[in-house]
Amino acid sequence: MKTPYAALLLMLTAAGTLASAMPARAETDFGKTQPSVSDIVNSLKEDDSVSGVRTRSLRPGAAAEATSAAVAEPAAAPSISMQIQFDYASDRISAQSKKIMNNLAAALTSSELQSQTFTIVGHTDGRGAADYNMALSQRRAASVKAYLVSNGVGAERLKTIGKGLTELANKDNPAAAENRRVEIVAGS
Repeated sequence: MKTPYAALLLMLTAAGTLASAMPARAETDFGKTQPSVSDIVNSLKEDDSVSGVRTRSLRPGAAAEATSAAVAEPAAAPSISMQIQFDYASDRISAQSKKIMNNLAAALTSSELQSQTFTIVGHTDGRGAADYNMALSQRRAASVKAYLVSNGVGAERLKTIGKGLTELANKDNPAAAENRRVEIVAGS
């Protein structure tokens, strides 16, 4: 027969194993599709689930051991990857991306997301010089921010960074269109 302490320890160990086995929230990649406002909102909403288990100590030091065993790694911030088209070698958003940009602006101003902050991350393909691509990705992220601000999203809620060609989505084909993308990361 197990003692109450042994049963509690077994439960905490199982909870810790379960919590650490839970996957981090993955990025939603919309690829070439045009997500709806609700698709974007649902992908960027913060997760309200509990990330750990708290217990009372049955002996000195037991609470610290139990809590550290039961707390999962923090989940990655929700993010989406979108194919926003730009004019060639430019930071000007092309007309064909107007609908997706309008949906993004509507989602970020929605009641579900209006209190969150976001980072706009620009990426380029693998063609050209690294320093040129870094500057281009930064300008493209800034262009997306400017569009969102002009459509009602508070500038203080948005920050921008460029990754250039450092994080290719398709490493096997550096020139692939899916490498030229913008990510929106929540809570950054």
